[in-house]
Amino acid sequence: MKEDLSTGQGLHCQTIKLGLDRTAFVGNVILSMYSKCGSVGDVENTFISIKEKDVITCNTYIAACSYFGEHDKGLMIYRDMDEVYGLNPDDFTVASALSACSELSSIRYGAQIHGHFIRSMVELDVGVFNAIMNMYSKCGSIKYANRVFHGMPKRNLVSWNTIITALGCHGLGRIAIQAFDQMNANGVKPDSVTFTGLLAACSHAGLVDEGKAYFDSMEEIYGNPPKIEHLSCLIDLLGRASRLEEAEAYASMFPFGNDSVIWGSLLSSCRLHGNLVVGERVAMKLLELQPTTSSPFVLLSTLYASDGRWDGVAKAWKMLRCSGLKKEPGYSLVVVNDFPVKFTVGNSSHSRIEEILEALRSINLEAKRLSP
Repeated sequence: MKEDLSTGQGLHCQTIKLGLDRTAFVGNVILSMYSKCGSVGDVENTFISIKEKDVITCNTYIAACSYFGEHDKGLMIYRDMDEVYGLNPDDFTVASALSACSELSSIRYGAQIHGHFIRSMVELDVGVFNAIMNMYSKCGSIKYANRVFHGMPKRNLVSWNTIITALGCHGLGRIAIQAFDQMNANGVKPDSVTFTGLLAACSHAGLVDEGKAYFDSMEEIYGNPPKIEHLSCLIDLLGRASRLEEAEAYASMFPFGNDSVIWGSLLSSCRLHGNLVVGERVAMKLLELQPTTSSPFVLLSTLYASDGRWDGVAKAWKMLRCSGLKKEPGYSLVVVNDFPVKFTVGNSSHSRIEEILEALRSINLEAKRLSP
């Protein structure tokens, strides 16, 4: 990646010498290059240097901002397209802007974009409808997401996947199953993404038997062999329902079940339900898969503690010490005057530590004074 970036920067220098970097055609290529192997700073500088911006320039910039997690900057360019650059957004631009709204949970701005197209009576592409639906769902308004879905003139597989996932995320598992049945009735063949959303919907709604039946029928009935993401959903589903032996059996059944995330999830479920028998077996499996991290030891220790097995707690911590690993210290992150400040347990290297300790002492004394 560094070699690619170095080569790209060399070519960029050549375009600057030739005065080609200001044109949209060449500038867009450079912008795309930096969006894939550069930094958001490189992308911003290149975007500013392009004097003859077109829709592709803005689309590439918005996509790059999304890739780097700078969604607010992408939305600013979307707003400026008409007002500053005199450009009309295309379907890709709108979908990207709506995706940014989803990531920022900005339903207000997303609804403004949607309202603009309703007022302008523009015929929207199915992809834009899907983006609008996804935006409303991720911003917490399943009501409007459902309304958009039912108002779509035509739907594709992504439309069905989006609404099934949205309903599931909002705890409406039964309605998600109804949507899945309607999808099949309309002759739309489900894919891997469909089943991920469906299984997650069953998990969130506690529909254990239904979710297990869908998982078991994936390959036989629908021709979709289960993948690791489907197994992960099933383990979560069974774990929440305290069906831990079943979850353990499923995790052991598939080659891709040897995944630390899956076994870690199962161990957390064992701790939640206080199942020490399965928990010990799962912890040993997790230690095989994750020998270089402290989390299996910590979870096992917590599991023993919940059962009052203090000898087991001591044993788990001894195993952790003998392994040479250390538990990562916890930390708190607070925002002070729009600036994030991180406080780590046991770390007194903060530049204003004396002021912090004095403030804590004052709070402690005041709390004692006010306590009955």
